[in-house]
Amino acid sequence: MIEPPNLASAPRLPWRRRLDRLATGLIAAGGIGVIVAVMAIGAFLVVEVLPALFDGRLEMERVRLALTPMAWGTLKAALWAMLFAVPLALGAAIHSALFMTRRLRSRMKPTLEMMEAMPGVVVGFVAGLVMAPWVERHLVGVLTLMLLLPLGVLLAAGLWRRLPSGWRRRLSLARAGLWLVPWLLLLALATFSLAPWLEVLLFGGDLRVWLDRELGLDYATRNAMIVGVAMGFAVMPSIYALAEDALSGVPGRLGEGAHALGATRWQTLWRVVLPAASPGIFAAVMIGTGRAVGETMIVLMASGNAALMSLSPFEGMRSMAAGIAVELPEAVPGSEAYVLLMLAALLLFIFTFLVNTLAEVVRSRLRRRYRWLGGAA
Repeated sequence: MIEPPNLASAPRLPWRRRLDRLATGLIAAGGIGVIVAVMAIGAFLVVEVLPALFDGRLEMERVRLALTPMAWGTLKAALWAMLFAVPLALGAAIHSALFMTRRLRSRMKPTLEMMEAMPGVVVGFVAGLVMAPWVERHLVGVLTLMLLLPLGVLLAAGLWRRLPSGWRRRLSLARAGLWLVPWLLLLALATFSLAPWLEVLLFGGDLRVWLDRELGLDYATRNAMIVGVAMGFAVMPSIYALAEDALSGVPGRLGEGAHALGATRWQTLWRVVLPAASPGIFAAVMIGTGRAVGETMIVLMASGNAALMSLSPFEGMRSMAAGIAVELPEAVPGSEAYVLLMLAALLLFIFTFLVNTLAEVVRSRLRRRYRWLGGAA
């Protein structure tokens, strides 16, 4: 009998070995180049800033007055963006990975991931010139809808549980994203139809005047709420994609075992699947936070770029990235304004580096803690 040749032990051709070495060298050089480039950026910022701090060209009071509003605005914009993006992105990821049919998931997931390619300047343009004036004209309807949407989803879930078994099979949870859309559209239509009546009844006909008179809140057309929705829309696809991959990587036998032991679907999700996928979910949230902190054009075009320090979602802000983008082209190298902008860039660089480092440390600990569950990283 003729034995087949052992391909694994066959010597590779000299040209193939050279190509493998060349590819390995290029990959290693690319990785090292990225690290060197990041370190070079940090070193450049340090060289530009530290001499000015030590020779007395910059006073600490001047630094505090110039950078504190921008630091506050950066954190405020990221906070409102994550408050909008994280619940929707994680909810979509959970539904897509655990409840949606495979055929529908194969169509929906690529569509949502393609949203990540949308340029930030386009999102900022639409938010600043289209959404902001529209929200100002329908402020009562928008705020009422934000309160009613979660209640509407809970009401739809309660009604679904009381349907006959035949209707529940037709309106399965695997297609909940489809049959919920008409219900939510109907709820939005009813809310905006009743909004003028609510504004007259509760706020004397003008909500903005009522906010200023009763609560001392000034409503700006471009504000933190607009930035949160626009920036949340921009970072949502990346959070969704990473979280969905982490949830899909959890072995199916874990959920099946939990169901076999009598756990409900919610108990299985909360106590088995989410802990197993928590490293990937945490990484997804931190990556989204990092993008929100460094976003420039959306904040610049949708926030009004006003250096205000307030938690109010109805007032604008000015972030470090937006301030650098606006003022750096006009700053003279070596001047006080130039050094302040370099200091803002250095602080933004350090903050991003620390956030990513913390995220990696926490993710590694979560992986070690839940390794026994067999979840995906």
